[in-house]
Amino acid sequence: MGNYEIIPVSGEGLATVNSIGPDELSIVESFEALEFEFDESVDKASRLDYGVAAGSGLITGLLSIFLGKPLSVGEAAKIGGKEADKIVVNAAGSFGCKLPDDKAIFDKDGRCDTEVLSKAIKFLEEKFPIPQDKLTPDFGGGLQHHLRDFSHHPTVLGLFFSILGQFTGTGYGTDTDGNFIKALFPENALVGKNVPEKIAIGTFNWLFHLISDIDGSNANAGKGTGIPGPILSVLKELSSSPLFKNVKINYKDSEISFSKWVSKLFNGTYFKDSEGKQVRFDFRTEMGLATQIIEESLFVLANEVIVRVFYTVSRLAAEIKSKNISSVRELDQLDPKAFIPIKNRALTRMCTVSSGTFVAVNSAGSAIKAGIASKGNAGVFTKAFFLNVNYPGIGRFAVACFFDAKYIKGDVATAYKRAMREHEEQKRRREDELQRLSAKYRFLTLSPEQTRLLYSFESMMVGFDILNTKKVETQLEKKRWKEQWEESVCEALEVQGDEFFIRSGRQAFDLMDEISNEIEDRSWIDLVVLELSRFNPYYQLGAEEDKSFKKLKLKTNYLPDVFCKGQNYIDAKDVKAIQKAYTNAVGTVTGNRKKVAAAAVVTLAATAATAGGALFFAPEIAVLIAGDAVVGLSGAALTSASLAFVGGGSLAVGGMGMAGGTAILTGGGALIGLAGSGVTTAASVAAQSSETFVQSECSKLLAFCTEVAIKKCGRYDIVKLAHEGIANCAAELQSEIDVFTKAEEKPDRKLLSQMKKSLKCMERCEKALMKELGQVKGIQKAAKR
Repeated sequence: MGNYEIIPVSGEGLATVNSIGPDELSIVESFEALEFEFDESVDKASRLDYGVAAGSGLITGLLSIFLGKPLSVGEAAKIGGKEADKIVVNAAGSFGCKLPDDKAIFDKDGRCDTEVLSKAIKFLEEKFPIPQDKLTPDFGGGLQHHLRDFSHHPTVLGLFFSILGQFTGTGYGTDTDGNFIKALFPENALVGKNVPEKIAIGTFNWLFHLISDIDGSNANAGKGTGIPGPILSVLKELSSSPLFKNVKINYKDSEISFSKWVSKLFNGTYFKDSEGKQVRFDFRTEMGLATQIIEESLFVLANEVIVRVFYTVSRLAAEIKSKNISSVRELDQLDPKAFIPIKNRALTRMCTVSSGTFVAVNSAGSAIKAGIASKGNAGVFTKAFFLNVNYPGIGRFAVACFFDAKYIKGDVATAYKRAMREHEEQKRRREDELQRLSAKYRFLTLSPEQTRLLYSFESMMVGFDILNTKKVETQLEKKRWKEQWEESVCEALEVQGDEFFIRSGRQAFDLMDEISNEIEDRSWIDLVVLELSRFNPYYQLGAEEDKSFKKLKLKTNYLPDVFCKGQNYIDAKDVKAIQKAYTNAVGTVTGNRKKVAAAAVVTLAATAATAGGALFFAPEIAVLIAGDAVVGLSGAALTSASLAFVGGGSLAVGGMGMAGGTAILTGGGALIGLAGSGVTTAASVAAQSSETFVQSECSKLLAFCTEVAIKKCGRYDIVKLAHEGIANCAAELQSEIDVFTKAEEKPDRKLLSQMKKSLKCMERCEKALMKELGQVKGIQKAAKR
């Protein structure tokens, strides 16, 4: 990638999620920022290259500020006038006009004697006449016809109309209002008799006639109306096109047409010099501006020379050293490509650095100069700033960026490929770890088909509530929420809604029978019921708050009224037992057993409001929870997608969405799954999600263990595994809190408080599970006696 490259970097801290290793970057981290940074493997000489490039830009930029002169139309007109005198006199002398020596005709200011200049102009006018001069009245008279007659323009279009006029006998230009017009030549106009004559008059006569006109007429030599320069000529030609016909320019307190603005530039009524005299923006002024810009470019040239000379010398020295050359005779061993300053990646980047530094320094200096000159006047500041800026420097920087772009593109492409490789590795590890966890915590895992049933029952729960809602307006809002929720689920799981969601209750219960007949363990149904009992719809689905959803409430009781009547595996009594177990678990986890019901309601409401805490997840955690389906999403799209996965506090494991066979860890498995998977830590989960998420997960885990694992199944091995998982989470979080409190910098109090509250929830859950295990040991000891 060269000596200086774009490499992905990421800040350190708790908020950074990295499952690969301390020296590797996840896909999220890789694109958090792309910053210019020196690679530590780059040698010191390369650092010196860029240091010299930046230093050169700094020095030449400062010189341009202190030694450079601002652009001045008045000064440009004077400079251009001198150049125009020389051009006219030299051209006339070349064709035989007898004129005195230069020393006799040019004064100390560089201006030509008026009589001599008048003689030279008259000589050229008579020797190189053009027919368009016969149309002076048609194109605005002596003051305007050089501007309005296109054949008097020193442009390609001017040459074209000059030649065209020889063949059509017509002059082309604009009227007073800028409309394109044509005028026929009079009979005595100079028109060639054959094609060679026409082309000769249209080209050679045109060229030297324009030279005679650049310095005014012979009657007012050096001061009269000249011809428009290339820039003004192009503007005048554009003004006659439909595209610029209706363009307006602010002039004093009114607006004028683009064509009239161009005329004012040429007439001298738009610009004034330092003495308040009018300055014509004609060919002479444009030549003067070109001279000023060339003077400005000297600083740019100096910057370029310094960089290229240093590059050549340093590379030549390195080449001599690498080839062990010790005498002049051995110089033929040198490879010129190694030190010639052309077509080299490192040199291109050095030029970008040097020219960029030059522009930055010059712009800053120009702003300071403008600020001093303006004395608070914004209009004066703007004008002064643009007159002081070094335009050749800006041009050079643009060219450098253009040529460096392909190298930067290559750097970004390389960084992208590297990040994608790391992402693929992370993805593989994530799936391996989560699949391992899925196998370890099988009792908390719903298969793809079971997951489909869970989401379908949740959809039917909302549909049942909508069906029993009386107000039409409320019904419509609930339908809108249901549609958005299903869309977010489908987007995250990469499935089609009609294919994924089971719309018929009978069909859903038949699928439940089919799954139950295939496996003996039916505790998954209890998991589904636990999740359904915690599902409280109408929460916010996107990053932006939808106030209409705030008013919506679940008014029906789907579980006892519909679910329990549609199957024979679990009845209303069992549902109440699970709900009661969860309520007691909330009291235990929050440490508020005296107000168990109130605590459960608060936890449920808060969980529903944030969809299981998902709305509080940082993007890194959301990606880890939802997997590949949300990679590349941001904002509302990311929030919606992650809500689909953790809306009920579940963790997707394996595959590319439901179509790829995704299962979910639920019933409190999302917390221990995240913390134990290696994709993140308990500390990260506690810090980057809401406190309610941890409370809800601990409560569900405790409720499942006490009511289902122990009472229904007698599976104390499940309780032991759950205890190990939550104990590991607590130990991990405690360790991170200790690091925070011992750090030199004071930790974020709010964050530390949230982490401590989450730790308390985990410790209470662990203690309660340990108590259940202790009771088992007591029973076993009694049995042995």
